Amino acid sequence: MNDPKTQNYDEIAQKYLKSLAPSREEVDTFLETPEGDGWLSRNGGVTHDSDLGWVHADAFLNDGVEKSGCQYNYDRNDGARLSINFPDKDCRIHTYGDSFTHCDQVSNGETWQEHLAAHLQEPIRNYGVGGFSVYQAYLRMRKVERDHPSENIILNIYDHDHARNLVRFWAIYFGQRVRCGFTCPHLRVNVNAGTFETFENPLSRPEEVYQLCDPDYLLESSLNDPTLPVALDRHDHLNPSPELVEQVSEQFGVSTELASKHEPDQAITTLFREAGLYATRCVMEMVESFVNKTNKNLMVILSHNPRTVQEALEGQPRRDQTFLDFIHGRGYPVIDMRDAFIADHATTNLNAAEYLRYYYNGHHNPAGNFFTAWTIREAVVDLLEPKPRPYL
Repeated sequence: MNDPKTQNYDEIAQKYLKSLAPSREEVDTFLETPEGDGWLSRNGGVTHDSDLGWVHADAFLNDGVEKSGCQYNYDRNDGARLSINFPDKDCRIHTYGDSFTHCDQVSNGETWQEHLAAHLQEPIRNYGVGGFSVYQAYLRMRKVERDHPSENIILNIYDHDHARNLVRFWAIYFGQRVRCGFTCPHLRVNVNAGTFETFENPLSRPEEVYQLCDPDYLLESSLNDPTLPVALDRHDHLNPSPELVEQVSEQFGVSTELASKHEPDQAITTLFREAGLYATRCVMEMVESFVNKTNKNLMVILSHNPRTVQEALEGQPRRDQTFLDFIHGRGYPVIDMRDAFIADHATTNLNAAEYLRYYYNGHHNPAGNFFTAWTIREAVVDLLEPKPRPYL
């Protein structure tokens, strides 16, 4: 790559966007929907969905503990991950979120939903989808609950889901064509104005996805994407500057005063984080309205990557404090998994990094999922009426 100091923003942005164009073969595998026994996804278990961007398909992936194979299967009726415990009983709890809800990197029976279902002696449906934003999880909630309603909703929010609310084309932000790196529904926000807009998946029809193979289409559709300058800075394609900070500030309506104490690179990260946190606040108001209108109970879990948990274990400030100030005290239980890890870690003599290796394998390993299930157990029992059989 040429020295960024000798290139202008448009030249760098155009080169970056052109590098993200998928091949037609990559789009073919993304659009393929496997059917029949033993016909597994060729796209790592992800396939196109017109409304949501993507959902899961059956797969067997070597991404478990010590690179062991993990089995991923889904109900042909509603798309939920396969229920192992009490699948024939009526279900009173539906769970929504991203890969920490779906439980990437463990097999069907090792999810936190299945650990908890075995204990409660009733099923818990898992509608998590890897890569989802909070907004996509909400849209899937509305879609599933329309045809398969449940009394109780658990929404699991992972710490990167906030930023994903703002992402229109996954590959732009992540800088590469990952298995779900295509377009999706998203939000645009103006934090200072207190406003937001929702946008449907821009490439909803399968044949439209092939447009991403055309670099000219990528340029035309994405040069003004507000996440583009953030991505260019994130992947070191630009030397961050006060001008770029101002551009990001204007696009998301976040005051530069919020990041005034930071160098430009960290300032851009801070501004984008606050825009994402505000977007989740907007989505949560939609979720609250939906559950109130449909007479459902709501519970929220906050999950985190190991670095975020390690920061909490070491006593560092929480980067999502503005969202925490919003979410607590809104009339439904909120469980922050950092608090559970802090309490458990205090019973050990391990340093933070050593401790977390028992629970994480990128995502939660089977022990981490059991820890999650046991952490939320009492709150889930409180949610249910009548009580599950073990608690009658």
